[in-house]
Amino acid sequence: MMLRKNHILGTLVMLWTTAATAALGGSVYVKQVSPFPTVIGQDSVGMPYLGGFNDPKPSLLDIDHDGLIDLIIGQPDGRLLYLRNVGTVTVPRWQMSSTPLRGIDIGTWHRFADIDGDGDPDLFCDSRVGTVSFYRNESTSGGLSFVLADTAFAGFNTGLNNTPDFADLDHDGDLDFFFGDPNGTLSFYENIGDMSNPSFAPMVPFYDSILAFPGGGNSAPNGLLSPQHGFSAIRFVDIDGDNDLDLFWGDLFNPNMYAFFNLGNMFTSDLTFISEDFLPAATAGFNHPAFADLDGDGDLDMVVGAANGADRDNLLFYRNDGSRSAPSFTTLSENYIETIDFGSFSFPAAGDIDGDHDFDILVGTGSGRIIMMRNVGTALAPVFNIDTTGSFAAITAGLNTAPCLIDWDSDGDLDLLVGNRSGQIEYWRNDGDSADFSPVLVTTQLGGIKVDQLAVPAAADLNDDGLPDLLVGEWDFNSRANVRLYANVGAPDQPSLQLRATGILPAGSFREFTLPSVMDWDGDGRADLVVGSRHIGVTWYRNTSPVGAYPDSSHLLPQPDTLPGWSEGTHLAWTTADIDTDGDLDLFIGEADGGINFYRRLGSCCQGKRGNV
Repeated sequence: MMLRKNHILGTLVMLWTTAATAALGGSVYVKQVSPFPTVIGQDSVGMPYLGGFNDPKPSLLDIDHDGLIDLIIGQPDGRLLYLRNVGTVTVPRWQMSSTPLRGIDIGTWHRFADIDGDGDPDLFCDSRVGTVSFYRNESTSGGLSFVLADTAFAGFNTGLNNTPDFADLDHDGDLDFFFGDPNGTLSFYENIGDMSNPSFAPMVPFYDSILAFPGGGNSAPNGLLSPQHGFSAIRFVDIDGDNDLDLFWGDLFNPNMYAFFNLGNMFTSDLTFISEDFLPAATAGFNHPAFADLDGDGDLDMVVGAANGADRDNLLFYRNDGSRSAPSFTTLSENYIETIDFGSFSFPAAGDIDGDHDFDILVGTGSGRIIMMRNVGTALAPVFNIDTTGSFAAITAGLNTAPCLIDWDSDGDLDLLVGNRSGQIEYWRNDGDSADFSPVLVTTQLGGIKVDQLAVPAAADLNDDGLPDLLVGEWDFNSRANVRLYANVGAPDQPSLQLRATGILPAGSFREFTLPSVMDWDGDGRADLVVGSRHIGVTWYRNTSPVGAYPDSSHLLPQPDTLPGWSEGTHLAWTTADIDTDGDLDLFIGEADGGINFYRRLGSCCQGKRGNV
């Protein structure tokens, strides 16, 4: 588990209104990044419920024209996270903002550039088919607005995951287009139009004779060299204050970053290889740099996203302790935005684990760890202390652990069911009591259950017989994932599972993953399903079965409603809890990027939680 520590804090409030609960009088969910104190060791986390970061790709620009540099982060599922700077020119303070950017799919990369010379940055991004999508900035004083103008801008074809840049290297007043070719050369398209009416012509695929490859500088390869190249991320900036643009190149196969300084002038470039190790130290690689003066001292600082698969230490802040003409970078943080990040594939489960009459949270992770977020506050005023060394830390259940808290043996305390990537569910009985959880492994394959991969348990009494039944989500490589139903046909202290249905979701949808949670979302007394998947969002299945009957594929009806948290990414895993004892259920949402998102319910709605109804 990683605490992303930054010296600047931020806050967030976002409102969501969902059609699903509007029928109950209007439902408003508020996303809150810092709703209650959350502590790791001695460190208080500033924005614990912002969500996690995997493969971040940052941009620094004043997007709202308030004189402060904002931070926008591209994420691997195609979302843009907009962190507005509400601090000062010397001390930035980041605050997440809900804007039209949240509805844009950037594919694998994005770039901002004022292509039409109207004084505001337009957005360019991957169309997901190799071409370039263009969103024109039509913002007004009333707010940001980006409108899709073209899905094949200028006929550019950069390929996937290959981040280009716009730059005026010839100082003719318009922006030309550059991108790194997988062979290590720099392709150049000259803007032969003007600042307000761009028109591009391909010029050379080997601009300034640049060739970036490990150990080779920008000399040509020979038979003794076997350079490796992959995707690239290039960025032009005047790093040394000599009024011409230098080039920085992140490469899939370079754990550091190439630097080419411009030894020419503002009219005629001469990009010359300086270093293949420009950063103070190596990162996970495929580095995406962004530059801006974040501390108001007149030189350019740097934020770098390491986008080569690392699920932690991947958003780095380098302060320029040199000068405008002689930069010298110091690493201040490897996790620039302060949040909690469990790496990848976070699965939360809520329950009163320590018997103090408030909700605690267990979190399963992609690495297999199970982490307890112990509520050391009260039922009215929660305070979470993230415990990485307690009894749950000793549980080893394989990768992609998905916990479910339930009193499985009816002895008055919560037990633990844990799904894992192998497709099985482990049963850890609590041999302590409601105040002292003492897990004992009973079986590594509860009920003989074995799905293809990634078993995700959700326990609930589905037929009103007083016994907890079990739903199991899965990962199916053939895109036929469903949710299995196991009926409990045993006794309260001797549960016995019997497979009732291999799929209770309607057929016809392509589903690689099913991550189920159970709750009475519409308040009609029946257990509904909310299911996360590989794609962004969740689907609510309304249960129309007779009360007391098991749900099946003919009575679980998918609803078109947009639920709170739908845009938080992929592999969304819900758990609900009345965290503030106001009589309604709030949401904790896990995600592929390893973070936890919190949505507070304003009003009353819904019954149940992931693990118990």
